[in-house]
Amino acid sequence: MTLLCVTHNNMLELTPDMSDLRAIAYVSSATYLMTVPQLESLLVEARNLNLESSVTGVLLYSDGNFMQYFEGSEGAVSITYERIRSSRRHKSIIELMNERIAERSFPDWQMGFAQPTQSELLSLSAARWQSMASEAPGSLATSPGLALLRGFWKGAPR
Repeated sequence: MTLLCVTHNNMLELTPDMSDLRAIAYVSSATYLMTVPQLESLLVEARNLNLESSVTGVLLYSDGNFMQYFEGSEGAVSITYERIRSSRRHKSIIELMNERIAERSFPDWQMGFAQPTQSELLSLSAARWQSMASEAPGSLATSPGLALLRGFWKGAPR
């Protein structure tokens, strides 16, 4: 949902409704091993598109495998995910999480990037990402997968 706000100069301004946040996490396999210049190009493109649509998140890449977590308004996340799914850079997308959230986990990252070890990426992708059924979607409770990603991100070299 988008809210209309009147600014100090009486102009209408569109602002995202924070209750309309969604996050998606997935893993996939690259269709080819990516070189540093190819990864840099992917990141520049993603960061520009995410900046335009107010999507934030992180991308991990290790030995031909991707893991991504991104968040934003329902509409922006939906458009971003469709673009990701149609990309020829990867295949075999496995969705780990796709749900409403109460707040952003990575508000300062249009697309953060790290290269974890294979073991770290496996641990992150094997974690439980869905909220507990007894928890309300979008509650402040964090899934074990997201908690693990936050912990990894705090210590990851970037």
